[in-house]
Amino acid sequence: MNTLRQWYSPYAHARVWKDSAHLLLDLIVGALLFSYAVTMLSTSFGMAVTLVGLPLLAVTLVSGRWIAAAERARVRALLGTELAAWPPLPPVSSWWQRMVQRFKDDAGWKAMAYSVVMLPWGIVTFTVTVVLWSVAWSMALLPLFGWALPGMDTGAFHPTLAGRIMLSLLGSVLGWLLVVALPRVMHALAAVDVALARALLSPSASAALQQRVSDLQESRDASTESAALELRRIERDLHDGAQQRLVSVAMNLGMAKDRLGEIDDPRARELVSQAHDEAKQAIVELRELVRGIHPAVLTDRGLDPAVSALAARCPVVITVQSDLARRLPATVEAAAYFVVAEALTNIAKHSRATEGTVRLVDRGDTLVVEVHDDGAGGAVATKGSGLHGLADRVKAVDGRMRIASPDGGPTTLIVELPCGS
Repeated sequence: MNTLRQWYSPYAHARVWKDSAHLLLDLIVGALLFSYAVTMLSTSFGMAVTLVGLPLLAVTLVSGRWIAAAERARVRALLGTELAAWPPLPPVSSWWQRMVQRFKDDAGWKAMAYSVVMLPWGIVTFTVTVVLWSVAWSMALLPLFGWALPGMDTGAFHPTLAGRIMLSLLGSVLGWLLVVALPRVMHALAAVDVALARALLSPSASAALQQRVSDLQESRDASTESAALELRRIERDLHDGAQQRLVSVAMNLGMAKDRLGEIDDPRARELVSQAHDEAKQAIVELRELVRGIHPAVLTDRGLDPAVSALAARCPVVITVQSDLARRLPATVEAAAYFVVAEALTNIAKHSRATEGTVRLVDRGDTLVVEVHDDGAGGAVATKGSGLHGLADRVKAVDGRMRIASPDGGPTTLIVELPCGS
């Protein structure tokens, strides 16, 4: 009993019915698509010599993407398989570029190929589906009417009523075996249908993965750029707001300090003097904070002057060598700036170096930042260290960082940042 239930259980589920409906529709869809594709392509190529056929061919290939979308929806609805959609074409400026872009679009050409192939494939699927359903169930139910069929009398063969009943029963057994096989055959044909749609109506697995990587990279770049813009906004707000107010407070305290010099109150003069000193210290710290968020010189003048300013403030003698002749993307400039800033901070605090060099090299699609010092070496990008934080910053823009710092020195830090050509 369990075996019979397993054999015939597919009929209790929607899959066999949806598979069969999809396979029957293949003939109708195939006939329509074949007629459309052959008519449009033949007309387009036939009129290509008059140039009228070129726009018509472009429109035909555009419609190929619509056909692909509709067929993917049919596969999803009836066969339960989600096929990846083609990525949208990048925007272009002129109509000629758009037309040429359509001519190179794999999605359109593959959809036309699918439209041509679907007619012969639809004939096969429709025929197999109709024949298998009709033969299997007709034979399975043969005992209900087979004994009465006059067609069993052929030539010299004249079976008796009992013989007719036996033949009907044997045919029924074969029919029920076909009924068992029917859902499996339908599903196998549907699997071929899915494979055909996947091959011609969707990008390949590698292309889909590449598109996914591209989308994630664009999303990451957008997030990085958004964060950089927010930091620049904070820097402007601090510079134009809190910093200016502190400068004003420091100036007022300075004037109050001068006026208190005429009053014989040492304690008041001491308090005002202390407040004046703390206000000036707060201004210095705020300027350092603003510079650490996003230095104004980097936004206004670019990476070369910003790195030169860092080198000038470093207590170790630093030589800057740069061949930058253009402004780089803001995220790349910010990453390079903070790489140099952290490296020079490490040189000043830990390296015991007497001199160092910063090199900025623009290789077209890559910015190379190299920081070298003659210090004691031993620098390691351990977790929680400044160099580890630099590595994370470099990875955020898809860059690469290498460091060579043997004990006894020297130390060389090389960072490669993709920046486009």
